[in-house]
Amino acid sequence: KRQMINVEQLRFPSGIAAAETLRALHSVGAQGLRSARALGWAGLVALLLKFWSEGLALVSATLAPLTISTWIAALNQRLFGPVWMGRTVMLSWEPMFIAAGAITGLRVCWSMLLGSVTAWMIFVPWLQRRGVIEGAGYGALVQWTLWGGVACMVSASLLAFALQWRTALRALTDLGAMVGAGRRAAAGDPVAALEAPASWFVGGQLVGLLGLAWLGHRAFGMPYWQTAVAVVLSFALALVACRVTGETDTTPVGAMGKITQLAFGVLSPGNMNVNLMSANVTAAAAASSADLLTDLKSGYLLGANPRQQFLAQFAGIFVGTLVSVLSFRLLVPDAGMLGTDQFPAPAAQTWRAVALALSHGVRELGAVKTWSIAIGAVVGVVLTLLPRLVPSRQHLVPSAAGVGLAWTFHWYYGVLFFVGGVLGWWLERRHPEWAAEFTFPVASGWIAGESLMGVALVMAEHGPALLRTLSGH
Repeated sequence: KRQMINVEQLRFPSGIAAAETLRALHSVGAQGLRSARALGWAGLVALLLKFWSEGLALVSATLAPLTISTWIAALNQRLFGPVWMGRTVMLSWEPMFIAAGAITGLRVCWSMLLGSVTAWMIFVPWLQRRGVIEGAGYGALVQWTLWGGVACMVSASLLAFALQWRTALRALTDLGAMVGAGRRAAAGDPVAALEAPASWFVGGQLVGLLGLAWLGHRAFGMPYWQTAVAVVLSFALALVACRVTGETDTTPVGAMGKITQLAFGVLSPGNMNVNLMSANVTAAAAASSADLLTDLKSGYLLGANPRQQFLAQFAGIFVGTLVSVLSFRLLVPDAGMLGTDQFPAPAAQTWRAVALALSHGVRELGAVKTWSIAIGAVVGVVLTLLPRLVPSRQHLVPSAAGVGLAWTFHWYYGVLFFVGGVLGWWLERRHPEWAAEFTFPVASGWIAGESLMGVALVMAEHGPALLRTLSGH
């Protein structure tokens, strides 16, 4: 937290959005009132457009031709055709990602567009022409693109962490002091009195490791040492996920799980249970770490006490576990529902495919995926070193996180982020005072409004079935 938020000032756009929402709601004075109104109007417009796009069809099937989604689908057929649409090269009505792009910044956004173009408009068609890829659609294609993108993100993030070795060394020194190896007085470091002590980290790691080792062995037959390896890998990959989230506002949960799957393809070839469960350990650590840092970013911007935030987050573990498990069991009473149109679970399907591919060892990846990993890793290293070699040209060097992430999701997400980044940059250049006052509140309100309506539509669609399940009918 201290490195990524306090020192590097990574943006964590959703954290900024939450902070701006709270600040606008509690601001006083003319400027605060204007920001609050802008946030509210943006949220209302986003809410209505989301309903227009997806909610009208729930009201009546006869209204489906009048929805924005139907119009966009017809436009895609005319502009791109089925071949390019099968490569995810099409338009999508999800303005929330434009708003996220305005918060993220232009450099990361144009990097995501670059990654989208190279992955889905160059790499995928090339493999299809050579007969390597036979299927179409995101699910079939991402099995080939994700390896290079993940390697780029991992190598870049780990190298960036290694280049901050002085900070890492200080953290380890402080860690030893906190647990008794030369305890130093905290009076000389006022920040240490506010941050969560490193001793909490050590204690939590030990308790978590013991619990995971017992659960993995009891439920899935994982040897204790393999659980320990999964936890160590999770620490490194959680750093990657946090950095990517801080720069792009998207957590590559599934992608991080692939790295652990690859490692256990070597350590325990042919054991799909171990392969999948180790990936789940990494994915859970990556997702939780990124989400908690997003919360801490909001608190940092609002002046909250990070130690008290941590305690609140810790208290949420118990309620969150209970609610999430019960909700999942209610929504998905039968595991056979996963992978269907109702619950497609794309990340789980990707993990399943990787586990099957590695069931006979890493060699089963094939030449294309192996070379993708190697080239992606080199690209990540180069993109990390270039800004340090030519700092005056840093704005011209693509973000490794942005480029790599674009290889793991649909083409149109890169376009949406880029549009938002350009809009935010243009407003900042042409109307700096207006941009400083309204960009974050408007973008934050839009994200909140579209998200809330999305949740409401899901509940409207699946709520009756959920109530029947609760009542036993």
